[in-house]
Parts: sequence; C-alpha cells; structure tokens
Amino acid sequence: MEKVQVFMDKLDNGSFKSFDIDLLIKQLVQDAKLGKAKVENEDIQWLHTYQFALQQLELHLRQSPSTVHQGDWREVAEDVSKVKLMIDEMDQKNIISNVAWNAGGLAIFSIPDPACYKEHVYCAILNSIKKLYL
Repeated sequence: MEKVQVFMDKLDNGSFKSFDIDLLIKQLVQDAKLGKAKVENEDIQWLHTYQFALQQLELHLRQSPSTVHQGDWREVAEDVSKVKLMIDEMDQKNIISNVAWNAGGLAIFSIPDPACYKEHVYCAILNSIKKLYL
C-alpha cells in the first residue's frame, strides 16, 4: 500500500487529477498480483466512473485536455449503470444540478459548487482504495 499512499496523499491535498486514475489502477492491479490488495473488475469499473466525474470537473474548470467532452462517459467508464448511480446520488445530494441524459447517452449536468463536487468524488475514490486493502 506504500506506493498507493502517493495517490492517497494527492487526494488529501487536492492535487489528484483524472489521469491519476489509470496510474492508480495499474498500481492496484500490481498490488493485487502480490496479494496485498483484493481488486475485482467492479472496483476498476467504479474507479473509471470516478475518472469520468473528475474529467467533468476539469472540463467545468477549463483544465481538461481537448479530448474530454461534456457528459461523454463512453470513452472512460464501462458501465452506464454505475454512471447513472453516481449521478443520481450526486443529484439527490444537490452536488450537481440540471441533470439530463441526451439521446446519445451523454450525461449532462451542472456543477454549482466545484469544491463540494471535488470533495465528494475524492471521498468516493479514497473509500474505494481503503476497501481494497482491508
């Protein structure tokens, strides 16, 4: 878990970015091979779902690469049901607003409080990591 601590520190200090998810997953899979963590495909799917959430925040803050598009989870997340669960939860908690799903499956929403949104997603990622090392 010592190498994963780098990512946990980035979550704690607010510097974790969407591209860190791929690096985190690589480390988690390596730790799982060594028997240090229990990582299932569903855990990776959730992390990709959170990666989409972070990309949307970065897009909102104008910090995303040009390859990221509003509401387009299809390049990142594998499971639309996980995306829907996450969005529904954030909508119910008023973390996001104006949620709409267009005909192409894009999840469009507004982020009224970026700091609150970021904290929520960071907490979800951190909880996911901790669960894998129990």
